[in-house]
Amino acid sequence: MKFSRSGTKLLWVSLFAAAFALVESSVVVYLRSLYYPQGFSFPLKVISPHHFVVELSREAATIVMLAAVGILAGSRAWEKFAYFLAAFGVWDIFYYIWLKALIDWPASVTDWDILFLI
Repeated sequence: MKFSRSGTKLLWVSLFAAAFALVESSVVVYLRSLYYPQGFSFPLKVISPHHFVVELSREAATIVMLAAVGILAGSRAWEKFAYFLAAFGVWDIFYYIWLKALIDWPASVTDWDILFLI
């Protein structure tokens, strides 16, 4: 099967996003084991101000990295934004796929989660 140039770009953007989602979900696995060894629940445990800043920075870096991929893949402003949206969508879906594979969470689509602090 032969892909168009835009199809090839979308494939690579999607592969990056899926792989990056594994990195992000791995971080969450470690955070949950540190902060919620008995399982994740609400209300949330208070984290130190330093860890809060680190977590916000990690989330901001995630958006920057996904935007950078979109900017590199697209040639016009609307294409750059479209690739960013595609990357974000694939990243978000695979983030939960990896969490399900790694720690069998979420148990259902109705489980509560913290999407983004920022």
